[in-house]
Amino acid sequence: MELWNMGNKLVVLLFVVSGAYFMNDRPSRWLVFYFLVYIAINLSAQIIRNRYVAQAVIGIGMAYTLICAFYINPYFLLLYPFSIFDLASYDGQRQKWYYLLLLVPLWIISGSLLMLYGLIAVLSMMNYLLISKSRDKARKQEEQLDQMRHSQDQLRRKLHENEEFIRVSEYTYKLEERNRLSQEIHDGVGHSMTGALIQMEAAKRILQTDPESAENLLQNAIGISKEAIEQIRHTLKNMKPALQQLGIQRLKTLVEAFGGHSGLVTSVIHGGNLELITPLHWKIIHENVTEALTNTAKYAGATTVHVEVRVLGKMIKVVVNDNGRGKDKIVKGLGLIGMEERSASVGGTIIADGTKGFSVTTLIPLTGES
Repeated sequence: MELWNMGNKLVVLLFVVSGAYFMNDRPSRWLVFYFLVYIAINLSAQIIRNRYVAQAVIGIGMAYTLICAFYINPYFLLLYPFSIFDLASYDGQRQKWYYLLLLVPLWIISGSLLMLYGLIAVLSMMNYLLISKSRDKARKQEEQLDQMRHSQDQLRRKLHENEEFIRVSEYTYKLEERNRLSQEIHDGVGHSMTGALIQMEAAKRILQTDPESAENLLQNAIGISKEAIEQIRHTLKNMKPALQQLGIQRLKTLVEAFGGHSGLVTSVIHGGNLELITPLHWKIIHENVTEALTNTAKYAGATTVHVEVRVLGKMIKVVVNDNGRGKDKIVKGLGLIGMEERSASVGGTIIADGTKGFSVTTLIPLTGES
């Protein structure tokens, strides 16, 4: 809209310049200078950032056009309406007063120039209204963007608070679980072992005088110890997750199943502290490995495929490598793009290499200790 406003002003200015120049048989050689001064004043008003100084410069331009119209050439009056609405654009609260300023030049206008002045006044007013509407729309859009930014900040804070709550909940759960295990061992195994120890001490005291009673006490102590050991095994079994629920076991099952129906020789190795890999990370690893294995079966022409999972410091590295044809230039298809998107959702990345067979490496940063 600013370009539209400048274009309208330029058209009117060219019309005024040509009209003023050809109005007289012998135009003043200073006429071009007066128009250049007018242009300089208006350009200054556009460049100045301070609104009050800009308003003052526009007011000077309005006075200048009236003086030039009275002493130099009446065609200068045709530039007056645009200056009025430029001034009104800085003060949207008192528009009616600016409309009254359009009546000021009427006392020096006569003849056909009055019709031209009225036409340009209407044109400048429509131009001003159109620009005002566009600015209002832009301001509303900016307000909506500010509201959206504010909403995003609130959501970000809530997300951060939720993450903090999850971390605190996990820590609290670990403490509660430790307390539960400690209490369970104390109440069950501790009491049993204490009872067994008492009976063994008693058996030791009467071993020489009453061997039969001592033997019974030792037998009871052995039975109590066996029950305690069985209770320890039961507790540890409940603490340890089922084997099929472990991420690495699921991954091995996945790769072995792939090798069974594809006819490829497969292998899986792992290293590092796999307990640091969260369920979300395992989900991404399984999906990326599945996609890489599918691509190997379709396009690689390989006979073996190798899968490696390692936790290296603060990074999880997963490599799927085959001995197939490979590619010098890798073109990303939907599968590889999907792998990149999944990895990027947790801050990870994908590296594809086709120089020796074809390998896809998934790198995922660890978000914290488990």
